[in-house]
Amino acid sequence: MRRQLRRALLIIVAAALVCAAGSPKKANAQFVPDAATSAPARKAAPRPERKMTPKERAAENAKKLREAKAARETRIWLFGREAGRPVLMFSKPNGDDAAVTFSCLSDSGLVRVIAYNVSAKGMKTGDGVRVRVSNGPARLELAATALPNDKNTSAVDLGGTTKVSPRLFNLFRGDTIVLEVPGRTTGLSLKTIGQKSEAFERSCLAQR
Repeated sequence: MRRQLRRALLIIVAAALVCAAGSPKKANAQFVPDAATSAPARKAAPRPERKMTPKERAAENAKKLREAKAARETRIWLFGREAGRPVLMFSKPNGDDAAVTFSCLSDSGLVRVIAYNVSAKGMKTGDGVRVRVSNGPARLELAATALPNDKNTSAVDLGGTTKVSPRLFNLFRGDTIVLEVPGRTTGLSLKTIGQKSEAFERSCLAQR
């Protein structure tokens, strides 16, 4: 009886060991991510632009018209020729309403400078006045003459000449030219001059 009981116990223990050896261990399990839940989130589709109301569209059109007008009214530096002479001017993009022009006079070694639309208060055509043009250490003072202004009877143009010189061309290097006429001092931005000043210099020197 005892032998049979002992054999039964041994059989049970052996069976338990076999079961334990055959079961998988969690430590050796490999994690495989789920493709569906691990995929990167999709970017939201761009929202369609909202249509403007008639009032908003009218305001946008008015803004564009103002910007276009401002671009037309803004003065910039232009380089070209007038009667065959090289000219550098600060005017509207179409060449109108110039503030000042520099013109090389052929074979004379001179540059004619004209400041436009200066108040004629205290001046009349033919009067002699001083015009100063400066940019930092570069300075010119011209003995100018009051000339009739074709568009404004209450204004005159002031014209004078200066020699072609490095001092003249140095006026166009920097940020701003300062133009001084009787009763008015104006800063003229050089932001738009670019290579025009070099072209003007080369053309003036070629005519000497």
